Amino acid sequence: MNFLDKLGKVLMKNIGYTITLIVALVFFLYFTEGDLIAGIFTAVCALVIYACIMLLYKEYKNMSAPKTIAKKVIVKKASAKKSKKK
Repeated sequence: MNFLDKLGKVLMKNIGYTITLIVALVFFLYFTEGDLIAGIFTAVCALVIYACIMLLYKEYKNMSAPKTIAKKVIVKKASAKKSKKK
């Protein structure tokens, strides 16, 4: 099976994603006014910003969560009492 056949089957199987991809590409070309280099640079910068924000948020979430420290409970064994016979 060649590349185009596989690609066609994947695009037809996931028609919702295909339509969303086409609409996003049209908006991308419209808003960049045909300047693809600037548009690609903007998209990469936005992706980097998103990744940094997600990593910082994850770190913030880990810092604000109360840390639970497992304390060892020392169980004292009751000393065996010997009965003394008199």
